[in-house]
Amino acid sequence: MVNPTAARPLVNFITGNPNKLHEVQAILEPTIKVESQALHLTEIQGSLEEVTRDKCRRAAEQVQGPVLVEDTCLCFNALKGLPGPYM
Repeated sequence: MVNPTAARPLVNFITGNPNKLHEVQAILEPTIKVESQALHLTEIQGSLEEVTRDKCRRAAEQVQGPVLVEDTCLCFNALKGLPGPYM
C-alpha cells in the first residue's frame, strides 16, 4: 500500500480532455500523481513513432519535467495503412 504522506512522483499528462485525464489517473494513481496540461504542439510529419517522440520532447521542454502524451492513428491494411497518423 502507498504511504499517503510520502512524496509521489509527478507526471504531466498532455491533454485538454478531462475524460482521458480521468482514465490515466485511474491507472497510475495513487502511486504516481498525474496532472493535466493542455499545450499547443506543432505536429511533425512522420511515422506514428516519430510524431509521438517529437510531441513528447516538445512537451517536456515546455513544462520542464516528465510528461505523458497520447497520439492516435487509424490504419487500414486494405488501404495500405491509410489514413495513418494524419487524420
